[in-house]
Amino acid sequence: MKITLLQSNFAKALNQISRIVGARTTLPVLSNVLITAEKGKIKFSATDLEVGILTQTIGKVEEDGKITLPARLLSDFVVNNKDESIELSCENTEAVLKSERFEAKIQGISADEFPTVPEPAKDEIAKISRTKLADALKKTNIAPATDETRPVLAGIYFQFEGSALTLAATDSYRLAEKKISLESDSGEHKLVVPARTMAEVLRLLSSNDGPDNVAISVKENQIAFKLGETYIVSRLIEGSFPPYQQLIPASHKTTAEIKLAELLSAVKMSSLFARDAANNNIKVTIDKNNVTIASVASEIGSAKSVVEGTTTGEKVEVAFNARYLLDVLNVLSDENVMLNFNDSTQAGVVKPAKDEGYVYILMPLKLDN
Repeated sequence: MKITLLQSNFAKALNQISRIVGARTTLPVLSNVLITAEKGKIKFSATDLEVGILTQTIGKVEEDGKITLPARLLSDFVVNNKDESIELSCENTEAVLKSERFEAKIQGISADEFPTVPEPAKDEIAKISRTKLADALKKTNIAPATDETRPVLAGIYFQFEGSALTLAATDSYRLAEKKISLESDSGEHKLVVPARTMAEVLRLLSSNDGPDNVAISVKENQIAFKLGETYIVSRLIEGSFPPYQQLIPASHKTTAEIKLAELLSAVKMSSLFARDAANNNIKVTIDKNNVTIASVASEIGSAKSVVEGTTTGEKVEVAFNARYLLDVLNVLSDENVMLNFNDSTQAGVVKPAKDEGYVYILMPLKLDN
């Protein structure tokens, strides 16, 4: 194999796939990236056996071939090389990289040992605006469980119904749901995708300057997200997502509409003291057009902030985990945010003032007086 790429294209391709590389694996080849030159095309692949990614870039192909090279070492060499272009040639499993000022030899592993990254199904089930999908993932990928005691909770639930898509996630302490519209009828599908996969899709959407739409396809127990010349394919999580809709309060006794920036600042301030409190506990009080955020750490001190807003209903005090509240406030973009409560023992609702498609549910903590 012998290829020449612009350093910028080389670095971009490696950046897109490198986070999928298996960091802790008993198979050495999973720590490598597969580089394939065939029919004038240069492809880069990585997989950890659960998630795979493939991207294609332009370059000069003088001789077809393929090889796997250590992802970290290769990325470090390419990123730190500021020459305009880099030539890569290989003989058996040894690669030689040359540029105007630098040359390196890297020992690889035969491409025959690299697992196949499955191609997406030819028929897509949906095409989604990249900005809509990125926004939905940003607002839901904060809520999945971080452990896999219950695997289905460590994923994002996708429910396709005609021209509508609902994404949801919960770790049983909080719940995030976002509804978005599709450009065409997608049929009916209910899927649970690993949260790690969706984090990589979100990273791809945020960093790639490709087309405006993302194509989603499904086959057997796999889902694929394709954006231009890059696609991510992942296994699906087996099992049924819990009927979470019953957790969303049908009504509320007390509401508050306040400026997002002011509430975020107040919660951040109280969270400094909540870190040493039980369960990261902060208390939210709504009363007479004021929202008070307070926390107490017996050995350190206390904090209290008052934010003015528009409130309705009776006075209410509810305790929450500060981190869970910060998570949602950090991903909202509306100027104002709504807080909807019933009492200190029922779930609270946080939602943007103008986005009817998003809701975030927080389970309360025991109120410590």
